[in-house]
Amino acid sequence: MKKLVLILLLLILLGGGGAAAWWFFLREKPADPQLAAAPVAAPIAYLKLPAFTVPVIRDGMPHGMITVELTMELKDESVRPKAEARLPVLNDRLFVVLYDLLGRRYMQEQNFNLDLVKGRLLIAADKVMGEPGSITNVTFTAVETRFAS
Repeated sequence: MKKLVLILLLLILLGGGGAAAWWFFLREKPADPQLAAAPVAAPIAYLKLPAFTVPVIRDGMPHGMITVELTMELKDESVRPKAEARLPVLNDRLFVVLYDLLGRRYMQEQNFNLDLVKGRLLIAADKVMGEPGSITNVTFTAVETRFAS
């Protein structure tokens, strides 16, 4: 009787293990409708700009210099050719914005609020590109300041 119970228990364990293996590894899983309907996001493209060295002028005298390296985040790769074609104008406009903002006493008192600078750079970039939202973000990769003591 004991042997019969042990054999029956062994068969139940083997059958349960085989069913579990089939359930987890061998069966076809139904497609998740949420995953199938989700659109695939386009890869983000980046455009690295040359370093800008901006002089800080106070009361008609040079007060210091700020060197800024920027990377623009483009909406997608299709924007890159237009951005590269407009790169001289884009560089000029961004330099003018940096020169205008970084030379103000307000910016130095606010410890050079990079969020404000980023917002103004995005507005200027949208105007140059002629298509709002084509440049989605500006990243400061390096900021170096040199001021006279």
